[in-house]
Amino acid sequence: MQKKIVISMAVVTLLLMGIMTTSALASDIKLSTNAAVPTKLHAVAKIDATRKAVSVRELSAIAVNANGGSMTVVPDENGDAANVDVENLRELVPESYDETDARLVQRTRFLLYTKDGKYVMWGFVGNGHFVGTDNMGNRCWGIYGKGVFAGFYDGEFFWGNYRSGNWKAQGLFGLNTANGKYILFPTPTLTADTP
Repeated sequence: MQKKIVISMAVVTLLLMGIMTTSALASDIKLSTNAAVPTKLHAVAKIDATRKAVSVRELSAIAVNANGGSMTVVPDENGDAANVDVENLRELVPESYDETDARLVQRTRFLLYTKDGKYVMWGFVGNGHFVGTDNMGNRCWGIYGKGVFAGFYDGEFFWGNYRSGNWKAQGLFGLNTANGKYILFPTPTLTADTP
């Protein structure tokens, strides 16, 4: 029975990846390459944290919360976040899925999955925020920047690191630790040739 469930989850993962890839190809756009992912994540437009515009470049060095406090993320020699104040990071995450969704001005579709294919999540990222839903029907929302992401999954806090299409997190999917891959699907741009 367990084997059938795992096989079913793998099939669902492959189907979702196929659907999203087909959608991207039908839209005549190119998928992000692993090398371009961090650049795309950091070069996104602007967010509104304390009722003043803060660019994602500023967010990648210092994230500003609603009370004017800040959290600094210091990358190590490999670019991973070495010093993260998790409690301060938790305060930076918006309180609800809807509030986070409202902050997404520029939306890029994503697909995130664990290495074993048991958990799959899809949704949108942009402006230093993300929202998603997984194959178990649980909602997720949070923030990202400078190779660190944090948020709430089914009401429970999680945080982790991402780089070059890979991620590792504590608390995501209700697991102590989890890791896997993610894919970004850029939004198609309208051209004069578009019918």
